[in-house]
Amino acid sequence: MSLLQPDRLLGRSAEESILLNAYFASLSVSKNSPASSILIHGDSGIGKTKLAETLRPHVLEDDGYFIQGKFDQLSYASAKQPYSIIASAFADYCSAVEHRDKDTRQELANKLRREIQREERTLLFEAIPALRRIIGGRCYPVDENYHPHHSCDACQDETKISHNLESNSRAHRLNYLIRKFVSVMSDVGDPIILLLDDMQWANKEELDLLHHIMLGGKNPFIFIFTCRPMDASHPFFQAAEDFYCKTDITLRRLRLDSVRDLVSETLGIEADDCATLAGFISNVTDGNPFFVQQQIISFREKGLLRFEEKWVWDDIDIMEEAGILDTDVMSVLSEKIKRLPPLTQQVLKICSYIGSKTDIHILGMLIRETHCAEEFDNDENETLAKNVISVAAHEGLVTLSQDEISFTHDSFAEAAYSLLEPEERGPFHLKLGKLLIQHVSKDLFQEHLFTIAVQLARGNPKSLQNEDRISTVRIFLNAGVKSYSASAFPVALSWFSFGISLLQEQDWLHHRRLCADIYLKAADASSITGDYDDMNSWLAIIFDRCNDSVVDLLTAYYIRVRKLAAKDEDPKALDVGLEALRLVNIRFPSKNMILHIMVRFAQTRCSMKIKGVDKLIELPPIIDEQMIIALKLLNLLIHYALNWNQELFPLLIFKAVNLNMTHGMSPQMPSAVALYGAIINRFGFPIDEAYRPGELALALQQTISSPNFAHVTVLNHASSFLFIKKLSDCLKTLRSGWDSGLKEGDVLQAMICAELHGWVSIFSGQPLRKISRSLAESSSSMKEHNAMSSLRANGFHQQAVGSLLGDSSTSHGNDGCFDICDEKDLILDGQFKLNELVVSVFLVNNELAWEISEKLQNFGTVFGGSIWPYICSFYRGMNAFAMLQSSTNRQIRTTAKTCLKHLRKGKKKSPLNLLHQSYMLEAEYAVFKRNYTAAEKFYSLAIGHAAGVTHEHALACERFGCYYVLREDHNKAYEQIREAYRLYSKWGSRPKCDLLKKKYPHLSDKDLTTSRQGRIITLENIPELRS
Repeated sequence: MSLLQPDRLLGRSAEESILLNAYFASLSVSKNSPASSILIHGDSGIGKTKLAETLRPHVLEDDGYFIQGKFDQLSYASAKQPYSIIASAFADYCSAVEHRDKDTRQELANKLRREIQREERTLLFEAIPALRRIIGGRCYPVDENYHPHHSCDACQDETKISHNLESNSRAHRLNYLIRKFVSVMSDVGDPIILLLDDMQWANKEELDLLHHIMLGGKNPFIFIFTCRPMDASHPFFQAAEDFYCKTDITLRRLRLDSVRDLVSETLGIEADDCATLAGFISNVTDGNPFFVQQQIISFREKGLLRFEEKWVWDDIDIMEEAGILDTDVMSVLSEKIKRLPPLTQQVLKICSYIGSKTDIHILGMLIRETHCAEEFDNDENETLAKNVISVAAHEGLVTLSQDEISFTHDSFAEAAYSLLEPEERGPFHLKLGKLLIQHVSKDLFQEHLFTIAVQLARGNPKSLQNEDRISTVRIFLNAGVKSYSASAFPVALSWFSFGISLLQEQDWLHHRRLCADIYLKAADASSITGDYDDMNSWLAIIFDRCNDSVVDLLTAYYIRVRKLAAKDEDPKALDVGLEALRLVNIRFPSKNMILHIMVRFAQTRCSMKIKGVDKLIELPPIIDEQMIIALKLLNLLIHYALNWNQELFPLLIFKAVNLNMTHGMSPQMPSAVALYGAIINRFGFPIDEAYRPGELALALQQTISSPNFAHVTVLNHASSFLFIKKLSDCLKTLRSGWDSGLKEGDVLQAMICAELHGWVSIFSGQPLRKISRSLAESSSSMKEHNAMSSLRANGFHQQAVGSLLGDSSTSHGNDGCFDICDEKDLILDGQFKLNELVVSVFLVNNELAWEISEKLQNFGTVFGGSIWPYICSFYRGMNAFAMLQSSTNRQIRTTAKTCLKHLRKGKKKSPLNLLHQSYMLEAEYAVFKRNYTAAEKFYSLAIGHAAGVTHEHALACERFGCYYVLREDHNKAYEQIREAYRLYSKWGSRPKCDLLKKKYPHLSDKDLTTSRQGRIITLENIPELRS
């Protein structure tokens, strides 16, 4: 008679209620609310997973998904397949979707294909391979027939692919795609519970990915985490501080009455009949439910429990046995395994050494190669594995599925692993690894690469003979490259380090390419993880051993330059980069810089005109490896020179453009061409000529699908595009740059696009509420990506918009921390002061506006070459002319005239955006000169050209109304003020509307305000003007 399994969770009614209430509470929250999280704490065997799984029937009843992943102690703190646990959880989701009806599957597949473009999927599949079952497409963009006994060309091919994106960009891009995928899952609308067990074994990379999964998840997506007791400094607890709507549940030992109920239901007898036995078991197991059940099973197996029509035992026998009884559960489980047939024991041992889950084909192959199983000679590997493991499955130690074998509890895996003595474990891992190398077929090798690599790493691979040792290095290199491709940089570094530890002096003679590749990749990964000492030592070896390989030396220099910049040593990075470029005869002058700039500019300009747009777009891709790396390095130096050597800056740009025209198109060419356009603009050439390189850069971008769209967008809109296009028409492109930058992993440029989008929204006259929502969205993204400079600028925009809205919740930026700007940051200070000036002009705080205006005299120096100095001059001029109505101050008059002259130049460069501003200043000047005919003409022109720019259209109407008040033509004044009020209302500025009502109360005089139809009109007749 078998022991019974209780069909309910005993002693956990309070915890079940908390869990169920948290689930239903999350379903009642708004659909777009962030995903809820539930943390279940407790010792191993205490019932954390069983408690979480009590939600499964409720979720399935709601037509939802319950998916699971379990972190594994055996692979904790060692290299393994990146994100394998989270990937297995999403594999559960994919399997569940495949069992839904056709319409549900098609709906999800269509949404995913719309949201995740074909070219984006490769990176996503590298992290979560199962997703391609829904979306479709290849998993790895590499040679699937890679095998360690072949040459390492497959590794080299994959490396080229993986380096198409910069490392940090890959990480950001993967996070973006993961969030997008989870967001689509959430939008389907069905509840999704993701249960992740044993978070104490999760590493930092997995927790970082989990963070982005949670950001993408929206209600009704719910996360449940279980973990054992651990130190408060564990990274999981640090991550849990940011969880939304968190519910904490701690499971403690079962009380004696609950243990009695558990024993009673397991034996199928009355609780009173087993009180003494239950008390003894409770003391032995400390009330741990898993240990209680295992102890009962142990009693049965030792004959202390016997079935005689019902389960019987002798309390005295059990008490006498207490002196020799195993009270350590691991000893109990180990003894249980040792009572199984020898072959079953060995199979359990193999499974435990591979991990908590074992591929059934791999297991069958290992059984065949490690044991003489003649009775199964005719069986397939899968059948062999199932037959041998069936005894363990019957005993409840493992579960069998179609593809894999899993331990039912991690304690069983730990017990099986402990069957070998510590000194025997390494050699056994190595034995398994070698068998896998020999017998896994080529078509399956990539699929099982990490299983093989983990066995070799946990063994003692230094004892391998020469050929096997080199094969192992290649496996570690390939595992590292795959980890790097999935943005798991610390994991990649571990694999590269394993490989380096196996190399010997003579390998540089016979396997030089392999040695150079793994050292360079290790240095690259360590530069990202911040392990700079290791990076320096590995690069030193490359400089020593590869001094005849320019490609390897340039790559090493590139890594070193990037590291120096990461440590804020830009000037030194610039010097090292220039030294590296001399390896390929790229040199720059150190004297007579102005002359060199003029000569190189003339040469570049001439070459660009000769080539023409059509020929430049048709340039073949660059194939010279030296030039490819040199251009990557040159691209880095351009950014450093902008801040540290502005005379060198244009020379670097001209060189990059010319190298691309000479050697072929590179991914850096669009940025170089866009920068060239910015230089033309800065040199004062016609804006049309500066605009053409910007358009060419976008065309090149589309031609080569380079992940630099956000950067090109920033460059174009910082120079010519805001002159040539209407400001409102630029918003769509800036938004695309923002989204594209996040998608491509170019976070810095994405955030600058978002920042520019906010600023252009303000000055293009978009509705203030719409701007406020957009700024809130961009601020959230900037906080998430720690883009503090853009976040501060965005805070200034929020502060200005809040003041114009009259909204105290947004008039102080983010949490009130942006009221004051650091004047040492000239760009941020300029943005802050211009925003303050605009608010002061519209809210008619002329004295404050004048004070700010005086601080903006050098604005053009900081923002030279862009449209912003002209916009600044417009608002400075409007303030100065307003001040002249009550002041004869000579300095104010000079400022007004200077701003007018500046706008006269600006309207020629950007008639679409600056013509109405110029006309407005001309009108103000005409009023000041008492040339009223000219004033009326220019006000009318300003109003006509300002249509669509709501706030400045309103300002023109208001100032025209002020003019008519001055001329005592109250009917016309009323018409203009009324139109100004309507436009300010449309814009959304309540404080401005209140000021108009307060300033012009006399306009409600019935004698003065008659409509064209003769009907008396007062402020009270206009719905918008009613209080």
